[in-house]
Amino acid sequence: MAACGPLPKPFRADPAGGAEHPFVAMQDNAGVVVAPLIGAPPAVAGPMAEIMAAALRREDIPATTSSAIKDAFLLEGQVGLARLPNGAVPIMWTLSDREGRAVETLTTEHLVLPAAWRAGDAEMLQALAASAAPLIARTLQANLPAVAAEDSPTLGVVAVEGAPGNGNIALRVAFDAVLRNAGLPLAADPGAATVQIFGTVRVTPGAGPKAKVAIEWVLRDARGGEIAVLNQSNAIERGRLDGQWGSLAYDVTNAMVDSVARMLRAIDDR
Repeated sequence: MAACGPLPKPFRADPAGGAEHPFVAMQDNAGVVVAPLIGAPPAVAGPMAEIMAAALRREDIPATTSSAIKDAFLLEGQVGLARLPNGAVPIMWTLSDREGRAVETLTTEHLVLPAAWRAGDAEMLQALAASAAPLIARTLQANLPAVAAEDSPTLGVVAVEGAPGNGNIALRVAFDAVLRNAGLPLAADPGAATVQIFGTVRVTPGAGPKAKVAIEWVLRDARGGEIAVLNQSNAIERGRLDGQWGSLAYDVTNAMVDSVARMLRAIDDR
């Protein structure tokens, strides 16, 4: 089985800020997809979902805004039509199961400045998520079924080889981070994972000032058997990868998350 995914053109900056993002190890629970905040200003709706997902992960809730988590619950927030008498903005949160049935609702209240609310002020959104996430997490933990570790496959980025500069280490660390951020189950020890990822990088001279970069990601089972091969390729400025890869490592590995998630779901469905 093989899949191809081109590296982004041009390489995008990592929205999570690279390795400095505080990714948190998550328990073996069913996951949650956080939807954009309904009824919020455009500057709030999408960013709030990302910030809330990160806040829930810090509460040990596997949460993401993508569809990477298999059979996830859905968390939706609805902003009240009017502020409360005390000036607070009410948000009703609804948790729905895999069949779309609402299994729990709760309301949180937030005192925010109108101008900051309309502009989607980042500090305000972080504070809002920090105050609401513990309450939501307690509700979620009461409803999310535990999943036995042996029942679901786990991922591990074991090694990357062949990359110039610090690419071998940078790609391994970045892949681990973006998979975790997507809510995918990572083993504490990559070598003990049921699905182990190995990367091989090849850089060859291209036309003019460009070099061709090809990356092969091989997914293997714990016994070493090949599960899938995922390929990426792109042309970049010659010598660009000879030093620190930085955000490039996150651009490369972010492009592979959906493919890995599909492979994992296929394995889990067997």
